[in-house]
Amino acid sequence: MELKGKTAIVTGSARGIGFGIARAFAKAEANVVISDMNLDSAADAARTIESEGGVALPFKANVTARAELDAMVAATVARFGALDILVNNAGIESTPSLLKDITEEQWDRVISVNLKGVFLCCQAVIPQMAKQGGGRIININSLAGRRMTFFGSADYTASKHGGIGLTQHLAWELADSRITVNAICPGAVLTPLAEMHTTPEYREMVTKRLIPLGRWCMPEDIAGAAIFLASDAAALVTGQAIDVDGGVMTGFGEDLRPIIRQRMEEEKAKAAQKAARGA
Repeated sequence: MELKGKTAIVTGSARGIGFGIARAFAKAEANVVISDMNLDSAADAARTIESEGGVALPFKANVTARAELDAMVAATVARFGALDILVNNAGIESTPSLLKDITEEQWDRVISVNLKGVFLCCQAVIPQMAKQGGGRIININSLAGRRMTFFGSADYTASKHGGIGLTQHLAWELADSRITVNAICPGAVLTPLAEMHTTPEYREMVTKRLIPLGRWCMPEDIAGAAIFLASDAAALVTGQAIDVDGGVMTGFGEDLRPIIRQRMEEEKAKAAQKAARGA
């Protein structure tokens, strides 16, 4: 799917999932703004994209600072003449804690970045998109917003549930401006940071217990869904939360399948016996 001539801002895109999305957008011929808290990291990411033939503009912005976001939108339009796509990818996790141990400071910080940050970014881009006659907003959420996080804390779960609610509300509110708003809910994603903080044994255990398709997501998997939602193919898709999780939300990991299959065979045998007795 091509995004030729489109311009996208991807927040938190100097590394990880955000960089994977920005890189895929650039390969689909979109102009990409690499937004990150660290300008050097954003510049490095932009150079990588440009070395591959893409077009990228690095920009330092804090998603909780509205003035910085307004400046980023203005710089984007000044450079590329338009703003067609916003990917709200920037987010944080706290130290995993039981609710009784979460400090007010930790709660406020997670909610501020993961929920208020999405709100502020949307506010910053909506006037430009409406002026142009439409646009696409894609919120990178989490399976934590669909049920809960297995690995984090209640603050993260609450922020992500709020993100899906905001996605659905904005999809309704902005429909007459021809701005679609959708969320992507990744499962476990194998980023360099995830590799640093987990062992191969742990990842194998998670895969076996929770992921029917048998592997963790890669940033490219999330990027594929983002390209679809940003493309003309998704013109009538809005207000949706799309899971990219290898089947985690089915609730049936590898460890449960043999049990379910055995039970089905047992029930089949019982039905055959009952039929035989009635013959």
